[in-house]
Amino acid sequence: MSCDAEKHWPNFATFVTSDEYDPASDLGRPGTNPDYIALDHLMPHPVYAMQHWVSILNPSEATFDRLVRPLLDEAHDRVARTRRKVADKQSSA
Repeated sequence: MSCDAEKHWPNFATFVTSDEYDPASDLGRPGTNPDYIALDHLMPHPVYAMQHWVSILNPSEATFDRLVRPLLDEAHDRVARTRRKVADKQSSA
């Protein structure tokens, strides 16, 4: 997800549904059950935690509404605020 629908940048969230770009989550395995990637649990991302990314596999609707949606809203707001600051600086220059 990004703040700019045409340029798709900057990204503030990524939904991964395969192992193509995220092999650490091993989404292709039967049952999707290694310890690190328990279903419906928000946790640090196994590869990108240092970049403050989180991971949640197969969130229930309740978990999505309670945990994920607020994080997506916060991430969007932070990126949008930064973009506005940059745009304001460019227009005043």
